[in-house]
Amino acid sequence: MKKLALEFVLIGIGFIIFSFSAGACSCAWRGPFLVAAKDAVLIVQGKITRHYTGKSPAMGVYVLEDLKGGGLDSGMVVQMGDGMHCRPTLEGFPPGSEWILALNGSGSKPGEGWALSHCGEYWLRVENGEVIGSIDGTRAQVKRMPLEEFKRKLRYPRFHETFTGQVFQGKRICRPFGDNFYLILEPMQPDGWEILVKEVGRDENLARLTPPLHFVPNPRYIKGWHLLEDPSGCATREYDADAGPANPREFIFSPEVGARFAGPNAGRAVTPEEVEEIRRFGRGSLTIKKFRLQAKADGCPGIEWIRFSVQLEGGY
Repeated sequence: MKKLALEFVLIGIGFIIFSFSAGACSCAWRGPFLVAAKDAVLIVQGKITRHYTGKSPAMGVYVLEDLKGGGLDSGMVVQMGDGMHCRPTLEGFPPGSEWILALNGSGSKPGEGWALSHCGEYWLRVENGEVIGSIDGTRAQVKRMPLEEFKRKLRYPRFHETFTGQVFQGKRICRPFGDNFYLILEPMQPDGWEILVKEVGRDENLARLTPPLHFVPNPRYIKGWHLLEDPSGCATREYDADAGPANPREFIFSPEVGARFAGPNAGRAVTPEEVEEIRRFGRGSLTIKKFRLQAKADGCPGIEWIRFSVQLEGGY
């Protein structure tokens, strides 16, 4: 009888251990913040206001800025570690401290609310205008970075993309790239296209400061006479140029165009140093592979269609 009772006790202990391990967290580290945070639904900069202890530990966060996604208001509650979920414990986040938090990331098991995962670097400390933690290095590599520089890297991560396409006279092409941009071929009158780069939520053409800005045709424009071996028969060609822009068409772009550089109230021309800063952020190349021209009496042909390839690279 004693042996049978002991067996029941051992079975009960085993069941408890199994139940705990089944609910406990086991996850691989998903990388530094700029890697791991890509799968987070919401990223905020905020201050810890209070701790909620007990069965479901959590912390109150006063949101200073939404960096990705959109919170409902300035106050939120974030679920934290309780030994059964993949979340850090409250002790590392004292009230009054300031953080960048990437919420509902991989492994956080958020349920119906917001939660912070410990399956990667989903949080960074903010102190004295700097961000501190594993920003883009190894797990143990603690870095410091100016807050504004970090925000630029977070919003505009590095990209390198290529694609091909075909566009017909009078038609528009709009292709997303990176995390925030569109490449557009905008039809012009009476024919051809203008190359535009736009950021989500803005009307500014971020490529409009592509040089040269004067004296020769700009590579952002694609016109029929550009594709002629001898364009001299087109009397209305810009600058009476002997040739159109080179193929491929090289252009530059940056989200700072229209903001820091040559904004709507700019009282001066863009400087060579500013152009170079724009180039460092973003570069594009459009190669016209094939085309068909439409002859016109004035010697300035239209373009029926072009086939092209595009390369885009940049980011912070």
